[in-house]
Amino acid sequence: MESKILYFEGAGMDYEVGQHSDVGNYRIRTAFTNDEGIEYYIELGRATKRNKKGVVINDWGLRIDHLFKIEDRHKEELSLGGYEIKTDHKEIAKLNYTTKSITNWINTNLNCSFGTIEVLSQFHGYRVHDGSRGYNLIDNHVVDHELAEKRRMAFNKADQEYMELTKRKYSAINIESMDDEGITIRCYASKEALNGHPRYKRISTVNGSAQYDY
Repeated sequence: MESKILYFEGAGMDYEVGQHSDVGNYRIRTAFTNDEGIEYYIELGRATKRNKKGVVINDWGLRIDHLFKIEDRHKEELSLGGYEIKTDHKEIAKLNYTTKSITNWINTNLNCSFGTIEVLSQFHGYRVHDGSRGYNLIDNHVVDHELAEKRRMAFNKADQEYMELTKRKYSAINIESMDDEGITIRCYASKEALNGHPRYKRISTVNGSAQYDY
């Protein structure tokens, strides 16, 4: 039987996976349903890890910023910091900011049976907040790694072209929108740097192509 994966949105900066952590993003969040059918929102990140004497060991301890049942989201007290499930921050900080440690904590404390967790890239299109103080359950999101890779390749190609066009050393575009057939990017360089080229561009990802639609 294939183990379940709890997918997260990357809410912070990505980093290269190394010996201390295999999460890949400094802050992550998701909304999901546990084995009892209870819907939760959780947001967590890395924390300073200390030994019993309070001496800093490393910066890869676990931190849980927000954790609550989604059914409580409209309660006034929640917006004021109340109604969140209480967690012992000092004890949690002793844990490692790793996929294994996070998975074990969620399974043990929130009655779940996930095999692991995974942070989705921006090209997967998952956003936990729906824009109206509600939450998009990851349960309802179709995780399509193949489509995400096509979007990434299209984005990288466009990014390289716009950097060369605008003579920038770093990225010159961001994603304006995405769908099953392509992405729309926006270049945030100056009008002078664009020199008549379009600020917005639609890039097709059908059949793995990256065709520009002017």
